[in-house]
Amino acid sequence: MKNIRRLRLEAFIRRSVEGQLVMMDDPDLRLLTVTRIDLSNDTRLAKVYVSSLSSDESGQKALMAALSRASGKFQQRLAADVSMRFTPLLSFHFDQGFVKGTQVVELLTELEKNEKKDPADS
Repeated sequence: MKNIRRLRLEAFIRRSVEGQLVMMDDPDLRLLTVTRIDLSNDTRLAKVYVSSLSSDESGQKALMAALSRASGKFQQRLAADVSMRFTPLLSFHFDQGFVKGTQVVELLTELEKNEKKDPADS
């Protein structure tokens, strides 16, 4: 179970990164959503999980490359906002769970439409 301090730091990092995403020059990065933050036990590393409405793999790779290039800006802003001995090092990861969940919902919707078209044999 996570302690209160780590939960608060994760929430703070999430708000900081989300705020920075909104102000980015790259319009594609503005459409990203931070789904969760996983902070290491020693609070030196923070995995930032992001998702996007773009589900194609090439789009995801391009977004992750853009995030990698901008990671220094995110790190500097976080260091300015947080007062800690060590600012957590941010690493960005694409949250596959969000995309897979969206795909499942789309499949279920399509199955429901097909059932309405073809009534069950009685």
